[in-house]
Order: sequence, then C-alpha cells, then structure tokens
Amino acid sequence: MMSPTINALADDYSGRVVIGKLNVDENGGAAMRYGVRGIPTLLLFKDGQLAETLVGLVAKEEIAKLIDRHLA
Repeated sequence: MMSPTINALADDYSGRVVIGKLNVDENGGAAMRYGVRGIPTLLLFKDGQLAETLVGLVAKEEIAKLIDRHLA
C-alpha cells in the first residue's frame, strides 16, 4: 500500500536522499535487527545511524516533513 507513496518520495527527493524498500518476508534478519514488528515500518537513517521510525500507514506529507527535519 505504501509503494506509490515511497516511489513518489524517491522522485521528489532524488539526488538528496536515498529511499529504498525491503521485503521483510525475504529479509527477516534485517527486520529482526531493527525490531520491525508491524508492516509498514519506515526507518530513517542519518549518517548511517537509525534516526527515526514510523510504523503504520503514514501520509506522504508527514513522511516529507520527517525527511525535511533531518535535511535541515
């Protein structure tokens, strides 16, 4: 359900932010490492460290605000 939103954000932030998707069914180790218990879970990394986590369906605008806070 979040794919269209994630794809749109990847286009909006192209060249400034790296945005990717990971299938937790195929990558259970990553899900365990970051404590993913609900889907969708959005993880924001800054300087290689986990900076914020959002769980559940989130509006594109809310995700954009989160990204913008960390770009400033």
